[in-house]
Amino acid sequence: MKNLFSILITLSFCLCLSSLPVGGAFAAELYPKLAAVDAYLLENFPSTHMPGLSIVIVDADSVLYSKSYGNLESVETPFIIGSISKSFTAAAIMQLHEQGKVDLNAPVTSYLEIGLDDKVTISHLLNHTSGFNSYQMRKDLTIGKSYGDYSYANLNYTLLGEVIEAIAGLSYGDYIRSNVFLPLAMNSSYTSLSEAEDIAVGHRNLFGFPIKKEFPYPASVDFNSRVSVPTGYIISSAADIGRYLQAFLREGENILSPQSVNTLLYDCVPIPGTNEFYAMGWQETTDFKERLLYHSGLVENYFSIMALLPDSGLGIVTLYNMNDYFVANSLSTTLTIDVLNILMGAEPKGVGSSDYLIYHLLINLLLCLLLLPAIIPLLTLSRWKKRLKSSRPFLLFAGSIALNFLYPILLLSIPPLLGIPYQAAWEYAQDVIIVAILGAVLALICGAAKLAIWVRQR
Repeated sequence: MKNLFSILITLSFCLCLSSLPVGGAFAAELYPKLAAVDAYLLENFPSTHMPGLSIVIVDADSVLYSKSYGNLESVETPFIIGSISKSFTAAAIMQLHEQGKVDLNAPVTSYLEIGLDDKVTISHLLNHTSGFNSYQMRKDLTIGKSYGDYSYANLNYTLLGEVIEAIAGLSYGDYIRSNVFLPLAMNSSYTSLSEAEDIAVGHRNLFGFPIKKEFPYPASVDFNSRVSVPTGYIISSAADIGRYLQAFLREGENILSPQSVNTLLYDCVPIPGTNEFYAMGWQETTDFKERLLYHSGLVENYFSIMALLPDSGLGIVTLYNMNDYFVANSLSTTLTIDVLNILMGAEPKGVGSSDYLIYHLLINLLLCLLLLPAIIPLLTLSRWKKRLKSSRPFLLFAGSIALNFLYPILLLSIPPLLGIPYQAAWEYAQDVIIVAILGAVLALICGAAKLAIWVRQR
């Protein structure tokens, strides 16, 4: 019986391996790791509570692993890939640099007639060392105190998109399509929502529940916006990004020279307070068993991560069709990191089966607590009215009115105090803003009712 059991286990393992689309020079030694990845995802992906996941793992020669989970049927399904788009924009700049049309150390004003200080160069934009801040809009080109140091800002890559258009004489979308998508046979990739076919349905998370919801797709350049297509709104599939990663594993293939690839990946600046560095559309971390190059992406309804393991010669992309800023995004990051750890021969951490529910319950409890100072005075309004007949009615009135009118100001000041514009807070944490607005309205209603009672009694 023991021998029969061993034979069955061996056959099952072989069947599992035969179902994995593995090829390439390192296929044999990767079989156990890819089987472990498959088993890990089957067990742990449901715990993220993401509606869907597309994952592709490649080496320079082959697609090693390719699978979709949840409500997704194919790795060819396009997603909006968020800030992974910055790598494509940087690659386009390097193409123009190879042609002698862009000097990385030249001022941006050499290529664009804009009101920007001449000390800001193309390299500053690529490395996020221009001095712009995270939420700066295109119409505001003020240079801040962070000039020369890393400070992530979408505006950097919006301007790089404009540089590409000015030099190439093409729209950003036409340039990327002709010089990146077509050479790499990225047939499910787009730079316009109207052109995209069968895009994955995106979701936002409200109070722990995934909600299907569309959002306005940005123009290539919008002077009143902090985002643009070159910064975060390229549309692509996991299969196509796998092809893009293979181009880097092949030292640029037919879109970049090996020297340009090296510059894009390793001409980097330190990220303060971390063990990480930012190059040109790529981030490097030294926190793992081997070198890891990556970039994540986040827009209103999607979350994504792509990564390269240059020492192992592997690339991976994971695309998720929901944005859950506080919980599921973090769990999905853990999932992707665990897959990378398995490929590096390290132990995965795992995603807790109840983490999603626990964290969302805690967040919802906190949001309820924010409402209590607005709800309790409303529920006790009749008792407050009786207390007005006490010996010091004016003090009671003044104190409670102050609470009812100051608390809304406090609630609505939370995003600005954190340095976050209301638009960004609404796009990425709608449930928090809904609670803040509801709490402010209820407190103001209660304050108005108390004021009316006071006037009537006088």
